[in-house]
This record gives sequence, structure tokens and C-alpha cells, in this order.
Amino acid sequence: MNELDIISPNMLKLFYDCPAKFYYRYIKQIPIPMLDKNFTTGKNIHAIASYYLNKKQIQKFENALTEKESLLWKYLKSVKYFKYEIVGVEDYISGTIGGYRIGGRMDAIVKFNKDYYILDYKTGGVEPEMTYDFQTMVYLLLVDKIAEDYESLNFVYLDLKNKNEVSIHFSEELRKEYQEKLISICEKMSQFNIKEFIKKENCRCEYSKLCQINIY
Repeated sequence: MNELDIISPNMLKLFYDCPAKFYYRYIKQIPIPMLDKNFTTGKNIHAIASYYLNKKQIQKFENALTEKESLLWKYLKSVKYFKYEIVGVEDYISGTIGGYRIGGRMDAIVKFNKDYYILDYKTGGVEPEMTYDFQTMVYLLLVDKIAEDYESLNFVYLDLKNKNEVSIHFSEELRKEYQEKLISICEKMSQFNIKEFIKKENCRCEYSKLCQINIY
């Protein structure tokens, strides 16, 4: 893992799903095609939200949205959090957790009085339980380090597809759990050796042709 300057939530998730996929994607830097309609929709919604929160003119961007994107954007623009005080939009945040440098780019941070909310927009839906999602853990821990004198800190996933939200309230108990979980997986990442990896016989992922060793 010495080749990595910083560890992102996406890296953590990929390593958790399959260490070999993490190795090929981030250590060997072999990309895989990811462009699809859902990716394009998400990219467009994130872009227009960024312009909107930064008080930019967005009419021409709204006119260029597809019908589906317009419905998603209409809902997102109406959420109460977009009326709160803007702390940051598309900000990159990083910090050290257990000696490992971790960070990433958040959609937005807003606050109401001394209550802080990290926002993440999802155009494809959200799982009902996101407390231990890597995005949740990383960003809550990092914002906790830099936010001053807050009364509450929350991560809010905005499910644009289902017009719903999933909110996680940060606590001292979660701080301890998050630190332990992230340090544990980072230690496993640092010790991973592709030559010792055992590939499942039924694996058909994007890197399956590269990953031919130690099949069982």
C-alpha cells in the first residue's frame, strides 16, 4: 500500500468487497469501464447542485437536464438542507486515522445553528442501513476533527430516486467503532499480498482474466 498517498472511501469499499480488485484498480492502476446512464445522471445532478449551492446561475443547466434528471433535481432542490447555511460544497477533506491518511470529496456540508449535516446525493437509491458505510465512517470522523463547537453532527444520504433520506447521528460510541473498523481494514490493506490471494472459482469480475492464480 506504499504506492497510495491517501485512502478514499471507494478504496476501502473495493478492498472490503475483493482485495484483488482493489490491487488491480488502485495499486496496478488498471481502470475498468464505468460510464453508463446512471453514472451520467449522477454526474449531472452533482454538477447542478454544486452550481446551485455556490449561488451560480443554473437556468441553462436546468434546461439541459433530461426529464428523469429534472424530477430528481426538483426533489433535491426542495430539501430543507439546501436552505441551511452552506459550510462547503464539493470540498476535499483528509486526515490521519490510526497513522493512515484517509480522505475524499464530500457533496456538501451545511449547518443549522450548531447542528452540522454532511450531505450525499444518491440517484440510484439508498440502503436503509448506512451507519457503517465507508463514506459514513470516513467523513463523520474527519469532519468531527475540524468542526468547531458543534452540538450535533450528522450524515444525511439523500435518496433522490425514492424521495427519501437516511440519516446517521454521530456519537462518541460511533467514533470509537469507526476508528477501530477503519484502522483494522487499513492494516489488512497494508499487509495484502496478491501472490497469496485465493480466487474463487466462480468469479467473473472485470479483472477475472488477470487474476488466475491460486484458484480453488
